[in-house]
Amino acid sequence: MKILRIIALSLFMSGCANAQSTTTTVKLKISGEPLPAIRHIMDMKISGDTLLFVFECEGGYGQRLLRRAIIDNTIKISPDMGKLEDGYYASYMPYPFISDNGAIHVVGQDDGEIFTVENDTAFVRTRQYLMDSNSTVPFPLSHYVQDVYMTNPDRYVFIGREPNGGRQYAMTADLATSKIDTVRQINISPELQTWMSNAGEMVYSGNHDRLAFAYRLHPVVEIFDTDGKTIKSVKVGEDVFDPNTLEEADLEAMNSLHTVDLTYTSDYIYALHWGYGYSDADKTAPAIYKIDWNGKVIDKYTNMRYPLYRIAAINDSSLIGWNGKELVLIQL
Repeated sequence: MKILRIIALSLFMSGCANAQSTTTTVKLKISGEPLPAIRHIMDMKISGDTLLFVFECEGGYGQRLLRRAIIDNTIKISPDMGKLEDGYYASYMPYPFISDNGAIHVVGQDDGEIFTVENDTAFVRTRQYLMDSNSTVPFPLSHYVQDVYMTNPDRYVFIGREPNGGRQYAMTADLATSKIDTVRQINISPELQTWMSNAGEMVYSGNHDRLAFAYRLHPVVEIFDTDGKTIKSVKVGEDVFDPNTLEEADLEAMNSLHTVDLTYTSDYIYALHWGYGYSDADKTAPAIYKIDWNGKVIDKYTNMRYPLYRIAAINDSSLIGWNGKELVLIQL
């Protein structure tokens, strides 16, 4: 009912917007714990009326912080999650994920340690790791993990990488057997193998048992099943990637970016598409593609407010967005 009140408020403010072609953006007032100066938000997820977001602070030296927020006409912010009594943190790279029963969990993105969450903000060790020295792996892997989803008790899908800038894969982890296996390699072409040229984001639908990966540097969203079979490759723009920039430290700043964030519901994928570079983010409108899990583009929303850097789906018609300064409700 809380989320329904937000949606009703946005419709009252905007009139009945045509969900097939337009969007309405409403600024959401923040209450609860004050936020520090945020440099970047790396990840946002929604479970019910709870928003989880990972961010870096200005002057934070790369440490990532996790907060939760209750969506109820305002965004009510919690204190830092995982903060210990001595001021240190249980994980300095926390990555939230939702378990198969809807509970919030956290994995250390740099070491794979899995935590449960108690009393809203406390991390409790489970003594389990997504991947550790005892895991059976198909080839050497970095400990860094990305885009973790629980598919069944003790079973996960995630993005794993070879060390030293190697290739990346959609992978499965079976904690009961300590076995890591591949679903498929994530790469746009045989000529571009390293993970840097194939950076992006993956989401998972338990309803369809399918995965979707969207590339930041290439205008493609790939949908595939958990056996690695391609369902559909969806093109969302024109590819202008310059391979000559691969040796440059500011690779992304030298190229147009495509899907800069990906979110989902059980029935749809939402791709936040730029088609421009960072230097144009504050003066160019992005688009949001709504795609079903069979790869059909349902709609493209092009009248977006800008800038817009992150999105998270509340339901099939409402998203939370981050514009670099504030959280907003986007009504499709």
